[in-house]
Amino acid sequence: MSAAQSLSLVLLVLVLVFAIWRRMNIGVLALAAALPVLALSGLNPTTMYGTFPGDIFVLIAGVSLMFAHLERSGALHLFVNKVYAVIGDRHWLLPWAGFLIGGALTTAGAFSTAPIAFLVPIVAHVGVRSRRTFLLCELAVIIGANSCGLSPLNPTGSVVREAAKKFGVTYSGWGLWAVSAVVAVVVVALLQVFTAVVRRNGHPFEVTPAPAAREGEDEKRNGAYIVCSGLALLAFLLLVVIAKTDVGVTAMCLAALLQIVFRPVERQLLSRIPWHSILLLCGLLTYLGLMQKIGTMDSIAHILRHLGTGALLILVIGYLTALLCNIESSTLGVLGLIMPIAFGTFGHTGVAFWVAAAVCVPAALMVMNPIHVAGTLIIGNSAVEDQDRLFRWLLALAACLAVIVPGLLALIPISLQ
Repeated sequence: MSAAQSLSLVLLVLVLVFAIWRRMNIGVLALAAALPVLALSGLNPTTMYGTFPGDIFVLIAGVSLMFAHLERSGALHLFVNKVYAVIGDRHWLLPWAGFLIGGALTTAGAFSTAPIAFLVPIVAHVGVRSRRTFLLCELAVIIGANSCGLSPLNPTGSVVREAAKKFGVTYSGWGLWAVSAVVAVVVVALLQVFTAVVRRNGHPFEVTPAPAAREGEDEKRNGAYIVCSGLALLAFLLLVVIAKTDVGVTAMCLAALLQIVFRPVERQLLSRIPWHSILLLCGLLTYLGLMQKIGTMDSIAHILRHLGTGALLILVIGYLTALLCNIESSTLGVLGLIMPIAFGTFGHTGVAFWVAAAVCVPAALMVMNPIHVAGTLIIGNSAVEDQDRLFRWLLALAACLAVIVPGLLALIPISLQ
């Protein structure tokens, strides 16, 4: 490795350390770290700026705005209430309703934080009717939403795809989404069986929803705005999936049309864009692009290919990702960091798809960790007397999944080598 390459790698480690230790935005730290690397390497800053992921920026902002219209108009709230009304008192179906709604929204392109933040309080409201399913319903929502975020229409799936493109790797984006969805279904089903068994043995796995979550909101809605927001989502799916238009630009166009026609308060819509995540991702990916330009990523891949066996490397990358996802709250940021290494190391092999699955799928499951936004939302929507106990449960569950799932999924590429 050259001096510039070594410096870029050392600074990347320091960026991660300070991001976790000081709870700072990785994107800000990564862009700051670019200055000494540029100075030592002599690379023109214009070359680095050429790696800025403009398409991902537009995708996250555009899709977030479009789903903000769905939420603001009341279309999303109306749809969710209709679904739960149909289920009624069939309590065993309640977790799967939340799972399907959250999964459908992120599959269609919604950045997972938005539907999770919207659905968790609603599920808490539904949980008043069935305290015994409250926690399972919340877990099902966040697992479904985050796991289905590997859809090619979603920012998370786009990050994986961009990393693959840089190394000339082709894989099935919908195939990766399907694997993640299937694993998520299995995890939720096992949790449902586990809670039923524990309850039968006299140890109820129950959490009470917070009293504030029980209050509903009764606003006057604009029927035309509701209908047009729903039609915009349908048009978005048809244009992107069938006509193959750009995801971000299509979403931005439809969001702008809704804004022109119905004129909701723009500031409230813009507040729904996850600017923190955009800064985090764009800053990190720009720095990783700089590392790619000066040859650091190629050097890392070369070193990894000569260390140990392929099986060991798959396990190391899989468990490292799960560990980082448990201590860093952004799944998107962690995958943006790890996937270039994974594709650089295994992109030339025939197991690249299954390596990607072994890395990405467990990462999506860590979302119930109580230091993540989703885990924090669950705790915040539970009764105060249950919160300490719930924190320990969620931490233990995330730890168990981090130990079990990467190892099981890694067996597939290991056996295919």
